[in-house]
Amino acid sequence: MSRKASLALLLTLLIITTAASARITGFSLGEDQVALTLHAGDYRITGEEGEQRIEMDGFGQLMNQGHPQLPMKRFLIALPPGAIARSLEVRGITSSELPGAYAIEPFPPIVFLPGMPRLDEAMERMQHEWQESHNAVYSSDAPQPRDAAWLTGRGTLRKYAYASVAFCPFTYHPLTGKLIHHSQVDVVVAYDLPAEGSAEALMVEQSLHDVVADARAAELFTNLDAVSKLYQGDGMQAAPLQGTYDYVIITTSGLQSSITSSDFPTWKAALGHTLRYVLITDTEITSQPGADLAEQIRNFLRAYYITWGIEYVLLVGDYATVPMRICYPDPDYHVYDPNDPGLIAPGTPCDHYYADLSFPDAVSWDTDGDGYIGEYGHDDPDFLAEVSVGRIPVNNTTRITYTLNKLVVFEQDTGAWKNNALLAGSILFFENQNYSGYPFIDGMTCLDSIGTGLMGGMNLTCMTEKSGLVVSSFPYSPISETAFNDAWRTGQHAIVNWSGHGWSDGAYRTCWNWDDGDGVPESSNGEMQSYQFIHISTSNLDDDYPSIVFAISCNVGYPDPNPYGNCGIDLLTKPDWGASAGIVSASRPASISADWKNGPGGTEQICYEFNRYMIAEGERVGDALYDGKYHAHATYGWNNLYEYMNIYNFNLYGDPALAVGGATAGVTEDRTRGTERGVWLGRGEPNPFASSTALRFALPQSGHVRIAVHDVRGRLVATLADQRYDAGEHMVTWDGTDDAGVNLASGLYFVEVEAGTRKAMRKLVHLQ
Repeated sequence: MSRKASLALLLTLLIITTAASARITGFSLGEDQVALTLHAGDYRITGEEGEQRIEMDGFGQLMNQGHPQLPMKRFLIALPPGAIARSLEVRGITSSELPGAYAIEPFPPIVFLPGMPRLDEAMERMQHEWQESHNAVYSSDAPQPRDAAWLTGRGTLRKYAYASVAFCPFTYHPLTGKLIHHSQVDVVVAYDLPAEGSAEALMVEQSLHDVVADARAAELFTNLDAVSKLYQGDGMQAAPLQGTYDYVIITTSGLQSSITSSDFPTWKAALGHTLRYVLITDTEITSQPGADLAEQIRNFLRAYYITWGIEYVLLVGDYATVPMRICYPDPDYHVYDPNDPGLIAPGTPCDHYYADLSFPDAVSWDTDGDGYIGEYGHDDPDFLAEVSVGRIPVNNTTRITYTLNKLVVFEQDTGAWKNNALLAGSILFFENQNYSGYPFIDGMTCLDSIGTGLMGGMNLTCMTEKSGLVVSSFPYSPISETAFNDAWRTGQHAIVNWSGHGWSDGAYRTCWNWDDGDGVPESSNGEMQSYQFIHISTSNLDDDYPSIVFAISCNVGYPDPNPYGNCGIDLLTKPDWGASAGIVSASRPASISADWKNGPGGTEQICYEFNRYMIAEGERVGDALYDGKYHAHATYGWNNLYEYMNIYNFNLYGDPALAVGGATAGVTEDRTRGTERGVWLGRGEPNPFASSTALRFALPQSGHVRIAVHDVRGRLVATLADQRYDAGEHMVTWDGTDDAGVNLASGLYFVEVEAGTRKAMRKLVHLQ
């Protein structure tokens, strides 16, 4: 049978393995290594001729430019306390070759968001690099990828040491179309431990009392139960070394009074937080080693975040006073210019540097020791955050007090308007725009997925491009500055997501107004025109009902003084215009996928995951950002320097501990896994889900348990369990059907586990 005939036959089939789900078994711990077995789960091969895809629930994709798009999952493997992963060896593979020949589609190109100088030059370079890579891979029969499993990273989640292990269950040979499935891979991860009696070993021992990350660790680390006893410590080590301060504010002596004069400290204390002010001139910071103040602040956090129990960090001051770390994603381009928002892959102001505290700079953020922080391929940040960081990015004391008081009013409000959202997307690229090879990209694509999937049951206002020769296919109202501003100002939206061209002064949309007859949209002759839909000098906004904002745009969060202004800063801090109660925006140019639906990743993926954690998981704003960025990177991360730039770019201006739905004084939440405090319910895995999701729960004692699913109106739709369970951890699954076996509509659902008087609840997003 010819390859074409084989392909035609295979396109009619739905191919599913016999394995139930991806998992790890056989975890065996040695003195300096762990052995484990990776198992693949169900898969589907779909697509049209020449564009086949392999889909696996819970898996992301290999993100090599121009290479075949194959499923990939990163397992986070918990290691003994203090361990640093060194290498991974594949010891055995169980494989089978699938019959016939396949044509697996390549990963699409990276695209820079419009609105910056030298955009065409950068796009041409990226297209050229993609084409060269594609031609080289698809003209060869070399296996893709080379290995079935490999070590992708190492780090810590507070006291927990871990290794990140990538698993690709398929090997593809592009020239012949041969496809090999790996149902099982045996691997060994080698690691180093700190020397007994060393300062590092002492720090590890002292960290074992920390329970802040227990719940997250239970959700992230597949094998946590196998090593959990190693993290219990003894009685002497189980007590904190110093007072507990879960919320630390880092600022200056000149700005502290603007914080204490606001309602913010009293309100946060009423919610159960214990605040601690640390000035940049305090000995806790000045006594730390470091080449500059930014490194001293990070070393202070590394030294104290466990002993103080720090979970949230609020930086109060502009980018220079309480410095943002300037990171350099391009190891060959060490340029930082605070006056030029248009640099491609420049030095990028970043607060993620203060959130990822796994190792000292010399082991992580500046591994090569050249003083240029965060270089792709040269340095080794793990990006999994130990603390959540936000910033009030001004030195103006009036603005600081105003902003903090606004955040208090927002969080105190639990009204029905918190169920409203505004989504506005422009067309980012027209097909063949300016030169052959530009893809058509509608910024509404990602936002529509957020709205129709994650925001099921919420009240949505959606806008998209309806002007010009080519318009959006989404059936929403037209976007314009007047329409967008009026909707935001009067609509009472708790969440606002927009997608458009960006600059430090606002966001823009581009229309293709006329054509000279060649069918190619061109800006050089005026065929395309840009129109602002939010601008610091013309937009009419106020803050009666401020919103949590994610801006899929370049430069909106530009923190440096420049001739154009600072839109993201003003949206948070400017009285009578600050329509945001927290904004996630880019400090420099950002990048997206040429086809987000089929090749997820980039800025849009960070936006999607931020909304997922904030809405479906109910996380606080800072937690949602850092969990969202890490998940986007671990699951859909590009193997490219622009992946690092996107992570550095998107920072939170606002309170990292802010609860979007509101909070009530005197009511605190238990964020630990400790079952001695009550019943624990883990996140759905996966969430959102199409076919089924698994939910783990833990009980402090034996008893009757009822697990029920409700829709957004509170109606019972499914009962997952109604029986007696022993103390300990258990798991149930839900396939998205009601008790009669009818598949439920896409949307947001609530699962609740009830054991006696104890209850726990999670949000789930079902996608059909």
